[in-house]
Amino acid sequence: MRAFTVRATIGASVALLFASVPLSAQTVGRIRGSVTDAATNLPIAEVQIAVLGTTFAAATNAGGSFALDNVPAGPRTVRIRRLGYAQIDTGITVPEGGEVRLDVALRAAPSVLSQVVVTGTAEVSTRRQLGNSVTIVNAEEENTRSVNQSVTDLLQSKAPGVSVLPGSGAPGTAGEIRIRGASSISGYRPVIYIDGIRYNDGQLGNFNPTGSGQIGQAQSTQVTSALDFLNPNDIESIEVIKGPAAATLYGAEAAAGVIQVITKKGTRGQQATRWTARYERGENEWALDTPVNYTFCNQAKVDSTNAAGPIWPGCQGRLNQFITDEPMRRDPDAMRVGDLEKLSLSLRGGGERYSFYVSGDHDRDEGIFFNSFARRRSGRGNFGFVPTEKLDFGVNVSYIHTDLRLPFQDETANSVLLSAARGKPGRVSVVGEGWSTSSPRVSNRYKNNTVSDRMTFGATVNFRPKTWFRNRFIAGLDYTASEATLLLLPGEFDTPEGYSAKRVPRTRVYTLDYTGSVDKQLPWNLLSTTSVGSQVISSRTERLDASGTGLGAPDVTIIGTATITAGNNTFSEQNSVGYYVQEQLAWRDRLYVTGAVRADDNSSFGKDFDITIYPKASIAWVLSEEPRLASWMQAIRADEFKLRAAWGKAGRAPLPFSAVQTYTIDKTPFATASGTTTSVPMLRANAFGNPGLKPETSQELEVGFDAGLFNHRAGVDFTFYTKRTEDLLQSTAAAPSFGFPGNRQVNLGEVANRGIELSLFGTPVQLTNFAWDTRVNLATNRNRLVSFGIPGRLREAVPTQPYGAVQEHRPGYPLGGYWARLPQRNADGSPVVVGSTVQLQTDATYIGPSMPTREMGFSNTFTFFKNLRLYALLDYKGGHYIFNLKESNRCISNDNCARVNQSMNARVPVSAADSVLWREFLMWRQVTSVYIEKADFIKLRDVSLSYTVPRQWLGRIGAEGATLTLTGKNLALWSDYSGIDPEVNSYGGRLFGRVDAYASPMVRRLTMSMTVNY
Repeated sequence: MRAFTVRATIGASVALLFASVPLSAQTVGRIRGSVTDAATNLPIAEVQIAVLGTTFAAATNAGGSFALDNVPAGPRTVRIRRLGYAQIDTGITVPEGGEVRLDVALRAAPSVLSQVVVTGTAEVSTRRQLGNSVTIVNAEEENTRSVNQSVTDLLQSKAPGVSVLPGSGAPGTAGEIRIRGASSISGYRPVIYIDGIRYNDGQLGNFNPTGSGQIGQAQSTQVTSALDFLNPNDIESIEVIKGPAAATLYGAEAAAGVIQVITKKGTRGQQATRWTARYERGENEWALDTPVNYTFCNQAKVDSTNAAGPIWPGCQGRLNQFITDEPMRRDPDAMRVGDLEKLSLSLRGGGERYSFYVSGDHDRDEGIFFNSFARRRSGRGNFGFVPTEKLDFGVNVSYIHTDLRLPFQDETANSVLLSAARGKPGRVSVVGEGWSTSSPRVSNRYKNNTVSDRMTFGATVNFRPKTWFRNRFIAGLDYTASEATLLLLPGEFDTPEGYSAKRVPRTRVYTLDYTGSVDKQLPWNLLSTTSVGSQVISSRTERLDASGTGLGAPDVTIIGTATITAGNNTFSEQNSVGYYVQEQLAWRDRLYVTGAVRADDNSSFGKDFDITIYPKASIAWVLSEEPRLASWMQAIRADEFKLRAAWGKAGRAPLPFSAVQTYTIDKTPFATASGTTTSVPMLRANAFGNPGLKPETSQELEVGFDAGLFNHRAGVDFTFYTKRTEDLLQSTAAAPSFGFPGNRQVNLGEVANRGIELSLFGTPVQLTNFAWDTRVNLATNRNRLVSFGIPGRLREAVPTQPYGAVQEHRPGYPLGGYWARLPQRNADGSPVVVGSTVQLQTDATYIGPSMPTREMGFSNTFTFFKNLRLYALLDYKGGHYIFNLKESNRCISNDNCARVNQSMNARVPVSAADSVLWREFLMWRQVTSVYIEKADFIKLRDVSLSYTVPRQWLGRIGAEGATLTLTGKNLALWSDYSGIDPEVNSYGGRLFGRVDAYASPMVRRLTMSMTVNY
């Protein structure tokens, strides 16, 4: 009986198969077409084409073409969408056994209400539903019109409210990122995610570029960040949420904002596999003035001699004259034109049930100093699978290998810039003519390398058992392993006996995230979406350090063979877990009210800590879809207009082990029975901790609107925010009665920030052979320390200012503001001088903030004859100051700067008028505060010229598209700042410390790239 049933089933199946063949041929058809830009008529690649109500989908190739086979015949609705363009839904009729043509021109969409957002939301949402501001940087578009080397390049001047200040122009060094000002005394770094996986953006473990520090030279803190080693060509977009009003779902880590990098994915659907090859070649060069040194040849210098002859040979015959020198320009060993080369290859495709994106790149970036470079090799694989219409999952894997070499920088006696800036023309120098402390040949032998390997793995599963019930699971690991090496051979600078050191850090960050959402249709046209979720972040860092002083020979550099060896290892672990529930009510798909609550716990607070609750509420109202307001919208020419408001709380956890008592081991001399002394380990109290420690809590209110105007030709995005942070994490001295040394953290004090953010963007001109696209981003920030909350504390110097305490935290003023004693002034404005000493005011005066209070990015894209495109980006930052320590050193300590060497009458006054010059001369020679200068600047960040090769020219190589791009970065600087570059910071690794202390300035980067699509 069973055999008969099996045979019958097989027979019926075969008959049905053969019977269905002609039926299928008659009931399906084909859709072919192309997608172009409505303004330029150029083809658009990577446009997603989907037949609604079916599983049929496709993506356009580099030529903008697509094809969909075996589409069920009959009336169909096709959705065409791509990031940066207005979505189109169009109806067509698919003929049985035939073909229908669908050619579409997409219009760039300045209004972004339809943009998809994944950051800060319980599930994938569109901007029309959000009551908070989210900035989306279209990285794919940015990489099309220019050449970007890093995430910093992509963010610079693209996101209002996001301040990016590079610390140095040396390859591999990282800048500071602040979002809506500084909300804490103890930190302001945002949280970073890559495709939903928490990403460690800490230092790579490198040694500070100051030599071994054996002679007190360890003052530089140039930092590195793995974030800048991501391949920018792998990035599709970057989403930025800027504060507690949007960051509640991230708990006690997100008060300073969240940045999520979204990498490229394949597109599910019928398509040919697409190859993209990109080759970049360019150079880095010193773009600004180099230090010009001065010497005033007085009688004392002319007469000064020793056994070898004149000490100032350059002053012979030059009495009472000024002589100059510019050693960095003159000496061929000081600088070079660094090569830049990059090769990227990617493969993208998909089918009905899968999609993929695979890429690899090799990047070599040489700095302007001979021992400076950053090299990267990376690979990425993003895979998506759709087993059923109810289940899909994606796997993202990336590997990055970097090799970084940092040159001497900042306040290092052996750095090229310091030695050049302090040189004295005309004087005999044992290190070389015009150089002060070290010659370039010596500095170039400095070996400070960091090799890093980074693996990031993530998996995302979406399960929809019912149309009204959705689940999302995310799991991932970000693992970084580095090996930093510092080597000074015997006989070299800093440590003549030889020095070898290694540092091996390992960091693991685990992410687990679940969200479930349920939709329910309610009366009165209300749709309820209830979401619940949980998030676990676990990080663990281990580091091993070893060093050896006194190497036997240049060829034997093993630490174990050194005369004196030392070792150390550290360990840190932090775990965070949170649970949240969110409710969103949508009325007629145009009014959205959202409320959420998160309960959060963190291991840094110790075992006695209870959960912290972070609430959130927002409202978004699409007024342009209200029938009663239609006439008003027509009057202001608004196609889309959304009002929004959001309020929320988020936190910031302290460093691990801050809440608990900790102990350490010391080696202590111990007398043995035989009368000898030996070292034995003994337990010692380390830190008392604070079991009552809580997170810093920030609450923020923001209101604003998004608008699309003039038939989608222009757009506006405006936000006003006010943010207050309470229970600041501060260090106070532990009471001696505790029996523990040092400090402990407490929750006291308050900080306030407020500002506005405005984006204006659109297409003022759109003709057949010419188009002009423009964008202006404006942002302001007013930062203020409300109170320390500690009785009697009225001021606190910013930590670690070896150059002198010129920055302080004071209630009522910005964090890290500049304070100094200014010179007293006469009625005519000249300094008051008693004898030959400039008199200073009794109390310190507030000079200004250390961070920009206003910023503007202004970009324009001009398209000529559809194939030629010119892009330019101007960046303005202002309202802040910086301490020009380099010039202070030159004028006060070295007497070789321009200010004190431009007038002989100022040095040797011969008239009453000259006495005023003399007082000014003394001020520049004696007073530090006058070197705290305004740091306002405008930089021409980017100028790019792109040419899209006509497709008919590519037939011989079989390519579908090709683009040639010429890019210039940092082409010009306009500023009244007397230093080289007002944007540098020699102490980027120290909170709030900002000083120009011989850091490498911005470099000009000229690049040519060729992108070919197959």
